[in-house]
Amino acid sequence: MIDLALAYQDGHWQVQRDATHAEVRQIKNPDGTSVAADEDMEHLVRDEDAGTIAYVKTPIGRSDYPVNTYFVAAGETSALQLVNMAQRDYVEKYIKSNLPQYASLPVLSSMSPLKAGFGGPKDYTDIAPGPLAINNAADLYLYPNTLTAVKLSGAGVKAWLEKSAGWFDRIDPGKREPQELINLRFPTYNFDVLQGDLAYAIDVTKPDGQRIADLRYHGKFIVVTNNYRASGGGRFPGLDGSNVVISTTDANRDVLIQYVKAQGELTRARHGTDRNWHFVKVKTAGPVVFTSAAGKLELAQAAGLDNVTLVKDKGDGSAIYAIDLSK
Repeated sequence: MIDLALAYQDGHWQVQRDATHAEVRQIKNPDGTSVAADEDMEHLVRDEDAGTIAYVKTPIGRSDYPVNTYFVAAGETSALQLVNMAQRDYVEKYIKSNLPQYASLPVLSSMSPLKAGFGGPKDYTDIAPGPLAINNAADLYLYPNTLTAVKLSGAGVKAWLEKSAGWFDRIDPGKREPQELINLRFPTYNFDVLQGDLAYAIDVTKPDGQRIADLRYHGKFIVVTNNYRASGGGRFPGLDGSNVVISTTDANRDVLIQYVKAQGELTRARHGTDRNWHFVKVKTAGPVVFTSAAGKLELAQAAGLDNVTLVKDKGDGSAIYAIDLSK
């Protein structure tokens, strides 16, 4: 809460520091219930609040499959694919209309799981089959980034993927004790999956910077991302703003919304099956495990992940799963 005192002096407003007050107030009681709303404030924002809720519930399409991020670490990237398809569609049309000099370059798109457990067992995107609304798009794309595209060589694409592969711990195939697949200190929003005419494998037995294998590409690319990443956010190699070729004022989230509207009906067959990366197969002496939300194994099975099994429910909303890297 900030109580800002202002005074009009010398032709402009100035902050009166001695009369200004700021404090942190809890919004939850010790028993977990919310504190009472301020009646005066509630009255002032009632119409805006109702209008916002009505807006985010605006229908934009339908989906015949669940869109979630519970098993991105195991290769289930349908939630990312949807965003990548929308971004590629936008840029391919933009190039055709405005930048014909880049028409011969393949377009890739980058998206990361913005909610994939980094913040706890409830920090996942989980959209049920059926109607889709604007709030679902906002759940897929949390941030108000704007769509941006960069021009990269194949070596630049590989360096980008090597940085993303830091989400995984290094696995020792000979170790019999359980090994964690995920580096829990690595933010999920830095695990960029690049999709388009591209395929690659991640070898988690290798050290950082040497993990991308079987990368199939040719020549140079236009890679669609956002203004944050393109200007150096996350410290990805080769991304410092100097190779931006498209910089728009259109939010990535709005691009996604317009794409879903244009598609109307999303299907798993068309929008959720692009598994363009996989782990290099390796037999491990002991289990390789990762944590995700509890009670979600059926979603992994429905997505075709037959190498994921449940180890145990931790009782706090999360569960430990095992992944067989030999499959």
